[in-house]
Amino acid sequence: MPDVRIGHTLLTWDVFAHPENIEAGIRDVAELGFAGTETGGALYDWWEEHRPGQLKRILREAGIPMVTLFHSGDWTDPSARPDLLEKARRWSSALKDLGGEMLMLVPGRRRETPTHGLDDFKRMAETMNRAGEIARQAGIDATMHPHWGTAAETRLEIEILLSSLEPELVGFAPDTGQIAKGGADPFPIIERWSGMVRYVHLKDLSPEWEGMRKAGVPLRSPQGYAEMGQGVIDFRRLLPILDRIGYSGWLMAELDESKRGGRESGRLAKRYLESTLGFRPG
Repeated sequence: MPDVRIGHTLLTWDVFAHPENIEAGIRDVAELGFAGTETGGALYDWWEEHRPGQLKRILREAGIPMVTLFHSGDWTDPSARPDLLEKARRWSSALKDLGGEMLMLVPGRRRETPTHGLDDFKRMAETMNRAGEIARQAGIDATMHPHWGTAAETRLEIEILLSSLEPELVGFAPDTGQIAKGGADPFPIIERWSGMVRYVHLKDLSPEWEGMRKAGVPLRSPQGYAEMGQGVIDFRRLLPILDRIGYSGWLMAELDESKRGGRESGRLAKRYLESTLGFRPG
């Protein structure tokens, strides 16, 4: 059994629409017994603008760190590079202050016409590598996080980007649900790139996803996922991969949109982690 730390991300508490929900999410995550949590850099900015210093206080009271801030943007656009790197600098520093460890880099929105070419992936990797260097200078790690609806959606796109990154600067943060939603089996990809894996999102795919995809779902929609154990992904296949590489990082349970409420979805994830995978969060 891998020696890992188990957390739960905050998207499940509808924090994009209601950033104030982060407080309830942090408290629920801690009370459910998870060891850490995650949110977006832009959401951190909202808190610092509207409630400065309060996020650190809430985390301290809950007794858990903000392990990760995710950083999305158009990494292929040279004109966006200065802003992307400035955010990497600011959010890496913030993470260090919040007891965190990981700046997670998410590729920008997928282009349909023209599609992203090899030069785009090269530019994306170059800027991500520089962001990884900035994070390292702050004492923070950096990883690339593939996502449905972005330039790194399919297995080919994910692997082209991974092969262009400097592994000592930017690792791999696979998301089982996002990779599956993009049409690939996540576990062979995780196994092939296991040497770069430094962080893992555990997300299940809804049995209804195929029908939803054919009906048409907007890019980056949170629809199509399910609580762990309620979908089609068999997470037991991940365990031998993590064992083989001696993985000792974070596993973050995640659900982008909860119809049950964040606390209940978190409780279901915890039950699956304990009863099926043999993990005890915390």
